[in-house]
Amino acid sequence: MMEEINDFRYNPILRKMLVNYCLRMYEEDAIIDDEHLLMEYKLLIRDNNLNALFMEEYLINYFRDGDDHSG
Repeated sequence: MMEEINDFRYNPILRKMLVNYCLRMYEEDAIIDDEHLLMEYKLLIRDNNLNALFMEEYLINYFRDGDDHSG
């Protein structure tokens, strides 16, 4: 059984991914304290939508670096 995540002490990358996701999804209404980030994480799990975090990371890297695989 997977251990439930209750804080970001040992998951700083997950926290950063959630911050980026929430800032894009909720824009100026985003609340990015740990309590709300954990609530969003649990919502993504419940809705079977954790892939959204990886898509967010992809978009950030794509816009930062451009499409290096074209051509």
